Amino acid sequence: MKQLPPDTPEQSLITQYKGPRLVVKAYAGTGKTTTLVKYAHNNLDSRILYLAYNRAIRDEAREKFPANVDCKTSHQLAYATIGRGYQHKLSGNLRLTDIAQAVNTKNWTFAKDILDTLNAFMCSADMRILYTHFARADTGKVLTSKQERYQIQVVE
Repeated sequence: MKQLPPDTPEQSLITQYKGPRLVVKAYAGTGKTTTLVKYAHNNLDSRILYLAYNRAIRDEAREKFPANVDCKTSHQLAYATIGRGYQHKLSGNLRLTDIAQAVNTKNWTFAKDILDTLNAFMCSADMRILYTHFARADTGKVLTSKQERYQIQVVE
């Protein structure tokens, strides 16, 4: 650990804290990270979670903290808890050519409607594709039978 400046009285309250949980709230540039690095070194037997606002801050923090500190973004934390339940919706980017080939069509509008419907589904909390995912669906409009058949064809 590089030599850090001595604690201020406020920092000392944090670096010497021995309770079960510690949350530090302070403005930018007030020394939160420096204080938490000291706290982590004073508590090497404790597992500590450091939540960073973004990946760049997380990566920088990983360089500063000892091994007992787990540096994560809030998105990483959320994914570990909730995101796995949506694994079935996570896949590589679909291309129009892949969709057209899968449904054996040369109708690019049809392939695009399928892609838009799939994207709407993947951004939803729904467990299956619904007619509401059809991007061009106008819920207040009465569809002709031809439009209705087309919508069914896209969704199913």
